[in-house]
Amino acid sequence: MQRGPPWPASMGLVCHYCFKGMHVNIKVSKCSRCHRISYCDTECQNSDWESHKVMCKALSSLEKNPFAARKLVSLLPKEPTTNIQQLNKLASQQVDAYCDYLHGQREIKLSWLQREPRCIVCTRTDMVIRMEAALKGTTADDTMRLIPCPECKLSFCCSRAHWEIADRLHHGPCHDLRDSPSQCYTNKLAHSQSMIATSFPDASEHLVWIPERVKHKWVSLEGQSWEGEFDDELRKFSRMSQSDPSLLMMAAISDTLTLPMTILYALSKLSDGDGWTRKQTLIVHIVGASLREFSCSRVFEEILHRTPQVKTLKILMCGPEAPDRNARDIEICRDCIKRGRSYVLEFIPQAYHDVVRNQGSDFEHPDLCIGFNSGANHSAALGYTWPATFKLLVERKIPSLITAYDREDAVKDAALLRAAGAALHPALGPVLNPWGSMKAVPSPHSAYGFLVNSGWLAGGFK
Repeated sequence: MQRGPPWPASMGLVCHYCFKGMHVNIKVSKCSRCHRISYCDTECQNSDWESHKVMCKALSSLEKNPFAARKLVSLLPKEPTTNIQQLNKLASQQVDAYCDYLHGQREIKLSWLQREPRCIVCTRTDMVIRMEAALKGTTADDTMRLIPCPECKLSFCCSRAHWEIADRLHHGPCHDLRDSPSQCYTNKLAHSQSMIATSFPDASEHLVWIPERVKHKWVSLEGQSWEGEFDDELRKFSRMSQSDPSLLMMAAISDTLTLPMTILYALSKLSDGDGWTRKQTLIVHIVGASLREFSCSRVFEEILHRTPQVKTLKILMCGPEAPDRNARDIEICRDCIKRGRSYVLEFIPQAYHDVVRNQGSDFEHPDLCIGFNSGANHSAALGYTWPATFKLLVERKIPSLITAYDREDAVKDAALLRAAGAALHPALGPVLNPWGSMKAVPSPHSAYGFLVNSGWLAGGFK
């Protein structure tokens, strides 16, 4: 798999070709034609031209389109605002307008549109500033461009006056995130995490790591934390002593360990007692499975490591994106092998409700069915059929959990679950996930907000 540009490159903050600027403070310059993507030198720009040219020409043409200019300027709010929902709605409408005018273009790079830096209280972008000036018969000079935050350099305003309005929003607590850090602090951490991700050998930028130990017995996760459960083991593995590097590594490993830890947390909440921790075979079905789950499949061994009395872990990944492969035994640690344990992984490239219907009486009732970052509220637009799956889960009384990237998706997905007849467990959504990833990425097509893998629990039920 070819590694794609990291999100800071899509924002035009580091070289789009070699990613310089991620690890060292190096000056980059915007493309003189589209003013959107940056490069560290002409050699990188020339090397990237084949990938760059279609969008470069399209954006250059769009900027000169007076109809597009009037449309985009009309979307700007009359006054700057700190209403996050309004800001994100305006930013999304802006991206939709770009797409409308770029319709028919080959190879539209949506990330260029979604991650374009914009004023966090009025959504102006540098291109919109230039288009607005052109409509007035003037030219945007060097003083008419976005001003980055001097601390994080990842949030912007179009003027000093707007920064005065944005200051409280940017530096105040973000309650949608674990421990409610500010946008400024989270931006800095996100950039550092992105730097680490580009160094991973896996092009998917996932660090798959589990401690090489098997717990003596199941211990409840209630009231526990990432730091308490993994800090000592991670320090031994990485030979780190400083707190900051450990925090970045903790965020990296939590981005994949959130998969098994969220499963374990859901099982403990939806089961009567802890009998599930002593089952001969523990069965988990992952619905709407994506490349992320496929490429990180080894991380689910942590379930075996925390439930030492379970002999076999069977995981079924299904959904339209699942590969068409036969069931297979996954390689596990020596300790688990000595104990006669196994981990079986199966893929079925079908929607879950179709899987259940097609298997009929052969269907094996799981201990848990889980959908990670389902985005179910977007399913109609994407052609997915989550409502049908939700209805089946409720009718079959299958213990289930749906997770989401953020509060907005969690609340909307919870409404869909309730509409399907689910009685949601009060501890399982919509609520922050105590075992959500510690890695946050700025939300695309938003002025404010972050995406966190399974950061929120939309709803759990049985």
